Amino acid sequence: MKRIKGFDGLRFFSIMFVLTFHLGALNLVPDIPYIKKNIYYFFSGGAGVSMFFAISGFLITSLLLFEKKTNGKINIKKFFIRRFLRLLPPIIPFYIAVAMFMYMGYIRESYIGLLASILYLYNFIPIDKRFFTAELTHTWSLAVEEQFYFTWPFALSFLNPKRIYSLVIVVLIISFGIIFSLPYVSFHHHLLNHLFYVERWIIPAIAPILIGSVAALFNNYNYKLVKHYFQRKMWLFISLGILCVPFYLPDFLFVSVQIFYSLGASLLLLWISHNQFSGLVVFLENKVMSYIGKISYGLYIWQGFFIGDKPKVDPKLWVHFFPVNIILTFLVAIISFEFYEKKILKIKQRYK
Repeated sequence: MKRIKGFDGLRFFSIMFVLTFHLGALNLVPDIPYIKKNIYYFFSGGAGVSMFFAISGFLITSLLLFEKKTNGKINIKKFFIRRFLRLLPPIIPFYIAVAMFMYMGYIRESYIGLLASILYLYNFIPIDKRFFTAELTHTWSLAVEEQFYFTWPFALSFLNPKRIYSLVIVVLIISFGIIFSLPYVSFHHHLLNHLFYVERWIIPAIAPILIGSVAALFNNYNYKLVKHYFQRKMWLFISLGILCVPFYLPDFLFVSVQIFYSLGASLLLLWISHNQFSGLVVFLENKVMSYIGKISYGLYIWQGFFIGDKPKVDPKLWVHFFPVNIILTFLVAIISFEFYEKKILKIKQRYK
């Protein structure tokens, strides 16, 4: 498989949404319900994560299907080695830094939460000071991804396309059911969504990854048909129209906005992958945007350390003040990518 141009540019916008959200952009938005909820979501961290999820599902599923088509099977052992070589090296220094700051008292002490994050279980952490730490909050999305990829290669290896599609439909239906019902279930006289971030549990949180994965499945098994239709500009406008769903989605459906948003994102990925010389792709391949997209994983990790999941009212260290926090986020991510991650990626190539 060749590199798909334009995807790093989409990652650029995704990480920018996350950074502006965590820097407190919501505080600058007029206090009007429609603007704060509908319009703001389109540029929010939630939208950025949904885009990341859709890209991840699309790319990794495409790679696995290409491997299966080329070699006749998926080498699951090598897949896990590749995943850990990509994910672990950049995040290990982050965990060391968090542990040191916890020990020194600059971060709320929650070693249980830290352990849960290291084990990719942070999406199940209760909203409680004993477990929850702002600097680790963003690792819930990494947990969701890895929980998904612990099972997805097996499904692609042992199930035929019809059964995979059936499985995806069932999971998406369950996801909708959980989104609309589970948060209002009472547990020990408390609503469940007051005790947990239910929307971050593996189901329904994997829905955007699944939708991106299904787009890759459809592209693989119906390539000529997809290419025929998605070379038309009409599908670009359809994908953008669905991507703009936060602007017009009814209130009673808004709790599931990430599912609709990721559908628009996945259709956009299909259009971009079949229109590699379009003006949109040329725009997304801007050198600055493309580079920031390449280091977006490091940016995502380290913004949690320097910025956190929300602006700190009373920062204990100078590194948490704006604009030092955003400068350090970029600086550390660039150093990590250029002098550390690139070397690990060369090792990763051995397990293609």
